[in-house]
Amino acid sequence: MRAGLIAGANVLSFSPLYFRREWGIGYEQVAPTHLDQIPEIVTNHSWRGFNITTPYKETILKLIHQIRHPVDKIQATNTVVVETDGAWTAYNTDYEAARELLPQYAEVHGMWEELWVLGTGGAARAVAWAHAELFPEKPIRFFSRQPSKGLPFPHPHEVLGYEAAQDFAPTRRKLIIQATPLGAYPNPQAMPPLSLEAIQPQDVVWDLIYIINPTRFLQVAREKGCAIESGMRLFRLQAQKSLDYWFSVHKRYQRALAGKP
Repeated sequence: MRAGLIAGANVLSFSPLYFRREWGIGYEQVAPTHLDQIPEIVTNHSWRGFNITTPYKETILKLIHQIRHPVDKIQATNTVVVETDGAWTAYNTDYEAARELLPQYAEVHGMWEELWVLGTGGAARAVAWAHAELFPEKPIRFFSRQPSKGLPFPHPHEVLGYEAAQDFAPTRRKLIIQATPLGAYPNPQAMPPLSLEAIQPQDVVWDLIYIINPTRFLQVAREKGCAIESGMRLFRLQAQKSLDYWFSVHKRYQRALAGKP
């Protein structure tokens, strides 16, 4: 079986190495120069499915035939299945993985009172939506460099500038999810522009970056006494879920070729 990753030209991903070594499938990373090139890429590489990352998680939806929850809510996908009839179905396995991990982190580290999400991209919304479904009563605050920009996230939330973080009481325990690319290659020393005074020892800090562990942001949080989690468990779990979807359709292809119902 073959699959792949659609990514921007400057994206460094662990996915090709992980899928080839861990699961023994053909997996390539391709950087199209335009969205319209993606169907030809998928056909030429005979992919049963593919992952999508920056900058195509939202724009790829223009090419999708069917969507699965919560892609309709957050308007972002990271996994596409090429069905036996050629239709493309969009999933969000970041969301599915976060649905499993968030209760585990709450059990290990203790429950928090509110959620802060640094960034507003597809991964940020996917993980926040899982949180909204699991803990609907807990406030959700996104922090962004463009707080006035509309956000496809139909659950009560705030979108604030980073400078607003210092306006909140430091006594409330937070889960802080770092969902920006800051701190990944090629600049591993970068951090989101969140005031370090806003991070308190009782907080739980989860950085979705997995290719560097711990990131500089997690190192600082750990020095302040916070419980920390890297993005590696999320990466592995969402990858497994993507693979399960692709193998499911691959088996249907094989049965059809064998003349079996």
